[in-house]
Amino acid sequence: MRCDLYGQDRKYSERVMLIYDGLHYDALAMSPFEGAPEEFDQTIFTVLEDRTIGPAEGHVLHLVKDQQRKRSYTDTANFTLRCGVCQIGVIGQKEAVEHAQTTGHVNFQEYR
Repeated sequence: MRCDLYGQDRKYSERVMLIYDGLHYDALAMSPFEGAPEEFDQTIFTVLEDRTIGPAEGHVLHLVKDQQRKRSYTDTANFTLRCGVCQIGVIGQKEAVEHAQTTGHVNFQEYR
């Protein structure tokens, strides 16, 4: 639920948004209407005089809150992984790295 603005002091006229799920970033794309072809998605938003991007900010906040409520993110400190080689279970990125260093195994799958 954190929002980092980069280059704000430069007063850019456009902004893009990235959503972080705990493992990687995805560019936010907003569709103009349900079922619209992907090529109509908007990924660049005009910055208004009040330095917001207008109603899109509210939509993004709602989306992020909904994804958090659904636990649609990865908690890398506490997620549960299983080694695809020896089937040992580990908790968190730290244990996965330790297992990989001691065994050479690097194939992990998340499970819940």
